[in-house]
Amino acid sequence: MTLVSGFSLAPTWMRGQAWRRTDSRVEELLAGGPIIDAVVRAERAGFDVAFRPDALTLPMDTIGSDPAHLGLDPIVQAAQLAGVTRRIGLVVTVSATFTEPYPVARQLVSLEHLAPGRIGWNVVTSRSGDEQFTTERLPDSAARWRRAEEMIEVVESLRAGFPAATMRADRDSGVLIDVDTVRPSDHVGENFRVAGPLPLPVPTPEPLPLMIAGADPAAGALAAQRADAMFASAIDVEDSAAQRTALREAAAAAGRADAPRLLPGLSLLLADTAAEARAIEQAYPPSSGRHRTGPHWSVVGTPTDAVAAIAARAEAEVIDGFIAFPVGSWRSVELLCDEVMPRLRALGLVGDGAGLLGRIPARVAGA
Repeated sequence: MTLVSGFSLAPTWMRGQAWRRTDSRVEELLAGGPIIDAVVRAERAGFDVAFRPDALTLPMDTIGSDPAHLGLDPIVQAAQLAGVTRRIGLVVTVSATFTEPYPVARQLVSLEHLAPGRIGWNVVTSRSGDEQFTTERLPDSAARWRRAEEMIEVVESLRAGFPAATMRADRDSGVLIDVDTVRPSDHVGENFRVAGPLPLPVPTPEPLPLMIAGADPAAGALAAQRADAMFASAIDVEDSAAQRTALREAAAAAGRADAPRLLPGLSLLLADTAAEARAIEQAYPPSSGRHRTGPHWSVVGTPTDAVAAIAARAEAEVIDGFIAFPVGSWRSVELLCDEVMPRLRALGLVGDGAGLLGRIPARVAGA
C-alpha cells in the first residue's frame, strides 16, 4: 500500500509552551519564514501534500501563552508558498459556512495559475466563527453540509465556465478571448445566487482535488460522494478502521468505483531518544494540559517509533495516508522529514511525492 503523505502547514512545533524553546523561531511566524523552511524541507522529503488547517476564532483564554491560532490567511500563505516550491501539493482550508463561491473560486483559480497542478482545497463547515460574519450559521449540521455541497458545485461550475482554451491571444486577428466559449453559471440554489463567469481562465479542466474535514455523518456522506480524501480524527486503530470502512461503503453506495482516501491526523513528537521525547512532552505541554497535542493519533518517541506506528496501521489497512503534525520542537520537523520519510519510502509505504490527495497530476515544467 502506498500512502498519501501530508504535512501540516500550521506551526505545530510551536504549540503549547514549545514556542518558548530557543529553536522555535516564533518571532518570525507572521513573516512566514519558518513555515517556508518547513514546507521546503517537506517537499524535499517527498511529501505529497502540504495541508493548511484553519480556524476563524481567536481563543482569548489561551492566546496569551499559546500561538496555536496565530497565522496567515491560508490562501495568502499558499500564494507565498507557491513561489518557493515546485512539486508539493498545496491544500487550503475553506469554510463553506462563512464564504461565498465566487471569491473562493477566483482565489483558487488564481492559485492554480501560480502553482499549476498543485492546488487542492479542504472544505469545512466551521464549528465557530459566527461572531466574525454577518452570515448566520445554518441551524443544523445537515443544512451546513448541504451548503458545502452547493458551494463545491458552484465553484466547479465557475471553473468550467472559463476554460483555458478560450484564451487565444491571437495578435494577428486581435482576438484575446474567444467569448463564444465563455459561459456564465447562472446558478440559483438553496444558499447561493451566482451569475459568473470568473475574470480569469482555468488552467486545467479537471475538478480541483477535494478534501473534506468533519466528524459527523453528513461530512462523511459528502466525502463519500465527492471527495478525493477525508481528513479525520482517528486516535486508535479501531476508530480508524471503522471510519475507513464506513467511508468505503458509503462511496460504493454512491456508485463510486474509487473510495476517498482516509487521512487521519498524526501528531508526532519526535526526538533522538525516547527519553528526550518524553522530557519534551512533560516540559512543553499544550495549553489544555494534555500531554499529547490535539484529538489525533499520536506518537511520542523516536523516528523508529513513528515508522513502526505508521507501518502497523498500513499493514492493518485502516488508513490510506496521514497528515503529519510535528510537535514539541523544530527537531520533530527535521526528524520527520530527514529520517521518517526515507524509512517509509524504503518500506514502500510512501512514494516520491507525485500524488495530490491520491491523484497523479501533470508534472510541472522544471519539477
